[in-house]
Amino acid sequence: MDSFIDALLSQKTDKIPDEYDWFASLLGDWDCDYYDELNGQKRHVKGEWIFRRVLEGAGIQDIFIFPSRATKETEPQPDGEYGSSLRMFNHFDNCYDVVYTCDHCMKRLKFTKEDGKLIGKVLDEENSYWIFSDITDNSFVWRNTMLLDDGTCILDCEIHGKRVK
Repeated sequence: MDSFIDALLSQKTDKIPDEYDWFASLLGDWDCDYYDELNGQKRHVKGEWIFRRVLEGAGIQDIFIFPSRATKETEPQPDGEYGSSLRMFNHFDNCYDVVYTCDHCMKRLKFTKEDGKLIGKVLDEENSYWIFSDITDNSFVWRNTMLLDDGTCILDCEIHGKRVK
């Protein structure tokens, strides 16, 4: 195997305590359906999301591919993303420090867990959150939202993931 891949990929270790191993259920490969509006039109894009344990088990990294590799030629998207997030457990605050990057942006987040949801606050954007919910062995929902001070939630986009068997 390639030495970079050998050094990057890893198995579970004690670097993330079991009670904080919140992203473990997302490890694996997912087929995804992305929903939003573009230029006033409802849009559905097929994608893939791949999660792996990395860096001696201290983090979880993903590859976010929208549109999917299978559909990018036949259904290209003007704002498609091929990006990656790195989630590192923060032992001091019992949360995850996360960075997401693709060819046109980089975002930093802090993830906590509340009522079974993994809630990521986008640090440089007021009221912006990335939320994983409804996580089961074979599915999850991810939402990019704005949570206003009055409690109003504005949905930017939503992804439904189904585990690849």
